[in-house]
Amino acid sequence: MKTKEHQLDLRWLEAYRSQDPHFGLERMEALLALRGNPHLDCRVIHIAGTNGKGSTIATLSQLLRQAGLRVGVFTSPYLIHYNDQITINGEAISDQDLQTYLDSYQQLLEAEQSRAVFQGLTEFEVMTAIAYDYFAHEELDYVIMEVGMGGRLDSTNVCQPVLTAITSIGLDHVALLGPDLASIAREKAGIIKPGIPLVLGKLEAEASQVIEGIAIQKQAPITAYDRDYQVELEASCLSGQSFSYHSSKRETASYQVALLGHHQARNAALAISICDVLFEREGRELLSRELVDEALHQVVWPGRMEVVSQNPMILLDGAHNPHAVAPLIASLRELFPSQNKTILFTCIRTKALEEMLIQWQELENSRLILTSFEDPRAYSQEEIRAAAKNHQLEEVNWQEFLQNWQAEGNELLIVTGSLYFLSQVRPYLLKTEKSN
Repeated sequence: MKTKEHQLDLRWLEAYRSQDPHFGLERMEALLALRGNPHLDCRVIHIAGTNGKGSTIATLSQLLRQAGLRVGVFTSPYLIHYNDQITINGEAISDQDLQTYLDSYQQLLEAEQSRAVFQGLTEFEVMTAIAYDYFAHEELDYVIMEVGMGGRLDSTNVCQPVLTAITSIGLDHVALLGPDLASIAREKAGIIKPGIPLVLGKLEAEASQVIEGIAIQKQAPITAYDRDYQVELEASCLSGQSFSYHSSKRETASYQVALLGHHQARNAALAISICDVLFEREGRELLSRELVDEALHQVVWPGRMEVVSQNPMILLDGAHNPHAVAPLIASLRELFPSQNKTILFTCIRTKALEEMLIQWQELENSRLILTSFEDPRAYSQEEIRAAAKNHQLEEVNWQEFLQNWQAEGNELLIVTGSLYFLSQVRPYLLKTEKSN
């Protein structure tokens, strides 16, 4: 896979792409051991959760950088360039550096391919190892690692973190993580380490009970939403969210985060809490209210209620499960109560297609249109067409639809359902927007 701008050779990694991952940490531990265990040299903030991880991490990274710190971030999936999974202070790893690591790991794995421990190794595991390796050699103050799926057996969970956080718990990946909130919470809680602080976002009582029980067993100090810090939404508009925040570490004050959607106030509050708990534990001075506010104004996170066109207005959002669709719909109701809305939707096979279609059809003043996209993980055009017929919905080719919409559309358009889909839609829209 090569692009005009980013000339990475990723062909050998295709052999490690799997739709049926084999969970476990033994492959990661063996691979990192061959590289001298670089993950143990990283001061990791480890973040799990069903939704909200990306926005929370983007905000936390900005807060830490506001304090003059060098911060590495590993997130997935990428939205624009493959390199974007691995960044330092907002700058993606260069093509040259990433290719050097890719070549090194290719040679290593070819030499070790006969070892049984590496059977079932995945692309995500290779990229996680490269991230730890790269960060360990870059003299960073902190490394923020986003869990890929679950927590307990996720490939990121080989670290010895300085802090862990869980953003939210919802029903997603139920075939792999469990059928109910308690089961999923137990998997996410696998990142909790003995004596290491844990900061929690807003959780359902069922999930909170499981997670806090495990944290208490491990004597991990807990900072919980509503009990230890409080957030109240003051205003939600197209410039972002205004909210008040209070905790035992910080006096009540108003802040604004430059991300759309009322749930972003909670994500920002969680990021502030993580930063405060971390700084207090490590003897650093807490950021002033002014510095926090300045950081929040600078947060950018593509693909999360992102406005990519004003006329016609087009929003992109990566909501890919019912737990994420609900707050997105609530935000659309709040921001655009009387506007006609068109939803262009698709998703990948592991997601709850039927449930999300029902959710979207309940949005007032809206029209739901289905599409398919080229990706081995995605529903095929035939499957999407069948779903459209079953729900009496229109099914379109997304490129043709967007081309016509940009020329003639006058309503609000929301493109959603999959970050993998948005990674194709976003450059297409920005390119055509630029040429108009």
